[in-house]
Amino acid sequence: MRSPIKLEFSEKYDKEHAREYFLKHQDGLARRLSHKRDEQLARRALELAGEPGLVLDLPCGAGRFWPLLAEKPNRVIIGADNSEAMIETACTAQPPEVVARVRPLQTSAFAIDLPDNSVDSIFCMRLFHHIGEAAHRKT
Repeated sequence: MRSPIKLEFSEKYDKEHAREYFLKHQDGLARRLSHKRDEQLARRALELAGEPGLVLDLPCGAGRFWPLLAEKPNRVIIGADNSEAMIETACTAQPPEVVARVRPLQTSAFAIDLPDNSVDSIFCMRLFHHIGEAAHRKT
């Protein structure tokens, strides 16, 4: 069995860093506009995917896309991240009515702790720009 892939950035998310990550996407006009554009792209992707009912948000980070994913009333969201601190931050930072719709899961993107075919879609907005090696991106 191959050893799991460990990326340097994924080890840095303690509680303080996770909170800073949450706040940085709300800081300043440029970041807010960038987030709005990400939301436009995400809505279009979800539409093209047939508005999936069970979505794995991996990595979920601080849950910044959970409100968007929760716009579809009957959608179930699995909010997964390698960092327990990120999941905790997401669960405290996002609106309670949104968090109530999310099933938190600590797992690696390289070894997702779910059975095959257990979700309709994987929502992955901000992972690949962190992965430098082509073999790791393929995994």
